[in-house]
Amino acid sequence: MGLGAVGMATNACSTPAGPVPTVPFASGIAAGLHSDTEVVLWTRLEPLVATSSLVGWEVAPDPGFSTVVASGSRTAVAGSDFTVKVLVGGLDPDRSYWYRFTNGSVGSAVGRARTMPVAGSSVSQMRFAYGSCQCYANGYYTAWRQIATQPVDAVLFLGDYIYESALIQLLRTVREEGVEEARTLDAYRGKYRLYKSDPDLQAAHAAHPFVTIWDDHEIANDYDSSIFGTDPGRAAAAYQAWFEYQPVWPISGNRIYRDLPWGDLGHLFMLDSRQYRDTHRPGAPLFGLRELTSFEAAPNRTMLGTAQRGWLTSGLSAAQAAGTTWKIIGNQVMIAPLRVVDLDTPEARAADPSLPVHAGLYSNANFDSWDGFPWERDLLLSHLDTAGIQNTVFVTGDYHSFWQAPLSTDFDDASATVVANEFAAGAISSAGGAQNENVLFGSAESAPLSPGFAYIDGIRNGYGLIEASPSEMTVTYYANDAASSTALPRPTVRFTLDAGNTTAGKQLL
Repeated sequence: MGLGAVGMATNACSTPAGPVPTVPFASGIAAGLHSDTEVVLWTRLEPLVATSSLVGWEVAPDPGFSTVVASGSRTAVAGSDFTVKVLVGGLDPDRSYWYRFTNGSVGSAVGRARTMPVAGSSVSQMRFAYGSCQCYANGYYTAWRQIATQPVDAVLFLGDYIYESALIQLLRTVREEGVEEARTLDAYRGKYRLYKSDPDLQAAHAAHPFVTIWDDHEIANDYDSSIFGTDPGRAAAAYQAWFEYQPVWPISGNRIYRDLPWGDLGHLFMLDSRQYRDTHRPGAPLFGLRELTSFEAAPNRTMLGTAQRGWLTSGLSAAQAAGTTWKIIGNQVMIAPLRVVDLDTPEARAADPSLPVHAGLYSNANFDSWDGFPWERDLLLSHLDTAGIQNTVFVTGDYHSFWQAPLSTDFDDASATVVANEFAAGAISSAGGAQNENVLFGSAESAPLSPGFAYIDGIRNGYGLIEASPSEMTVTYYANDAASSTALPRPTVRFTLDAGNTTAGKQLL
């Protein structure tokens, strides 16, 4: 039967289950980056067709499994929705391994895992694909189809692996996903089973290890820390399902932010901009502009929380002190400002000294991005300057469109020091693009943004590709229309950063 045509009964959600499972590993397999000697392996056993509850696993240094270097078994249980995770240790650093699962005489696909280089060791190159926002109903996973063929070290997934609500389907529906909102553990699990039934997503997971973080739609649209008081059962269910279905090994409780050193060449810092953030100001318009007020600009207002912010700033300083060349921050929401009317001018401030810093009208009217936390954004970017941290890039998802901008210590001062660059890539399949800007100004590219951006593609889907050496980094955007089941992303623009230089060169492709 066709994809998405079978209904699955749950307590609260009519999410289709995808194809009728005929093999034990119908949800595919996955691996996660973890350390220089360990990898995380993941699968789910389909209880309707499994011969037993026992899942075997093997790891080998070659895809033919001529020599098995680690093996074992796990029991799949209903309490984790029959998902199975293994942390495999004792491996050699900086190399690929291949893995597979078995249930009785039936084997899974073969996947590739990878250990990281030892921190501080000499590394000559690194390659990461990154993406976000893969609403099943909105489009096809042709981006994953292509990423599966890219020779990358790993994939950075920046959030919105599932969509808890059917509201986004009003923008575009090309595949059946269901119309009710996920609020229970069964419903969230059903979403993951549907999304993971897609063969292109399965191929990407099998081809490359992932580093995953969540954004909002794994739980609830635009949620913040208040959800733990207003709907703790829903938050707990969503977090449990995410940990069950992602190839990550828990750090401590629900903590997902973590750093991954890549020899002396790079250091990844993967953020959590959701569960610690202060609450939003209510009353955001669906479309239109909104004025930044003292609510958003309040000192100590935080997206990251005190502990995570301290971890990030100290980690960046330590990476610089260790001589690491590139610092890559995996960031859910845009850090570059989306201000279209500048109200923080010298004249305006002279007339009203109480103006909030970076006053203006913003097109990101719900202030869900870093625009809603200007004090913390300024603190972080100023730290890059005062601590002398070089070669920092933010790679970003969330906004369903492509953006590139330099980041300075004060975007109201044209002479302020540029300390980093942001590379925001389009959604894997989610529709809408830069929706508010497209509606207000005819296109995001026409929006009178202050300060401006070096590049905007406010419509297309796709992903980003990072390639780095000790002397330079390139970031290439691959764009397509995910409403087509055959349109593969193509390279549209490439940015080049020389080590020690914050000016990004741009080449249209």
